[in-house]
Amino acid sequence: MHRLSGTLAARTIGKSYGGTVVLDGLSLSVTPSSRIGVVGPNGIGKSTLLRLLAGVEEPDSGSVTREPPSLSVAYLVQERSADGLSGGEAARRNLEAILAADADVLLLDEPTNDLDFAGLELLERFLASHRGGVVAVSHDRAFLERMTSIVELEAETRRVRVYTGGWSEFAAQREAARERHESAYTGYVSERDRLEEQARRMRQWEERGYGQGRKKKKTKDVKKQAAKKLGRLERVEKPWSPWQLRLSLAPASRGGDVVALLSQAVVERGGFRIGPVDLELRHGDRLALLGRNGAGKTTVLKALLGELPLASGERRLGPGTVLGELPQGVGPFAGEERLLDRFVAESGLPAGEARSLLATFALGADDVLRPGRSLSPGERSRAAIALLSARGVNALVLDEPTNNLDLEAIEQLELALQGYEGAAVLVSHDRRFLDAFGATQTLEL
Repeated sequence: MHRLSGTLAARTIGKSYGGTVVLDGLSLSVTPSSRIGVVGPNGIGKSTLLRLLAGVEEPDSGSVTREPPSLSVAYLVQERSADGLSGGEAARRNLEAILAADADVLLLDEPTNDLDFAGLELLERFLASHRGGVVAVSHDRAFLERMTSIVELEAETRRVRVYTGGWSEFAAQREAARERHESAYTGYVSERDRLEEQARRMRQWEERGYGQGRKKKKTKDVKKQAAKKLGRLERVEKPWSPWQLRLSLAPASRGGDVVALLSQAVVERGGFRIGPVDLELRHGDRLALLGRNGAGKTTVLKALLGELPLASGERRLGPGTVLGELPQGVGPFAGEERLLDRFVAESGLPAGEARSLLATFALGADDVLRPGRSLSPGERSRAAIALLSARGVNALVLDEPTNNLDLEAIEQLELALQGYEGAAVLVSHDRRFLDAFGATQTLEL
């Protein structure tokens, strides 16, 4: 296909849903050389931006234009449920369809979700040779490293900041910008306080009748000058500190040396046979379970958790083992039941304690009264992590835990795992997360 040389441009676009402003005055230009990564907290408007660029929705204000009008745009949506396929199979099929479209501009919403390492390699190899523009919403830091610029949608302030370079450059520039802002704010507060104190002293002296004649006139002059300086002082806004998901995953008890064991385990599921598998998980172990999509990684995890029966072989838990799962799918909070009611039933906590714990995971008073099905995937993931914290698990089973978390939450989960003393089993295709996990052993299917 002949590649058009053109531009997809958003000019001061705004979008609201009900009374909530999602995007306000955002401008973005996508040229053939653009490799733009879009980051920000869940719910900030990243997917909305892609829908507006794709023409799926219209902005309330501003405009989205294609020059020339024949510029072709392909859009990969985030939600990919499809004809009974697994998440990995659906992701691969949709990715291949997008690549086959050979469009001038690719709009990709979480393109790395559910892809195995072979799929990731295919995606990145294609993007390296693609001669058109790319805009990708992603929380995959290894993928974002390949971008030429990062657009950050800030929470609370709703500001849009653009940084040149990939993830590492973005992280460094953002930290430097925060340090400059902190320094400027500290200087502003110091000078403001000095001038206000000077004006306060002048008022006190005047009220006490300090001095007569020229001295009194001088006092008034100094007071007036201090007020002018204070009025001319350029205001620096207090730096905004983003909310952080601060996790505590302290095991309630240590348990035995051998936490869990699969010996010559065979699982048969829907005509599919896996095994025999030998797996021994000891206290403090970090086991990474690897393999292509469809190899049976989640099936092995279900067998370890006791959720699938063994056709043959043995499963055994050590004394005192408390297993906890962060599932790949919707988990326990996807039905009609209110989040709070389901959480109380799962955790055994009183309602008041459950509310307080969920609040620390940014699930507030209104959120906990919503049906689980109405929660976003990220909100359900945070509720599932809160449940792990409540149960004091000493053996964690993590199945693609980063899929529905934003970057701040992923980094906080990494920190929590670094301080976690229990055993952990991980299935993940997030390369940075795998590195941070620090596997002590691997099992490849």
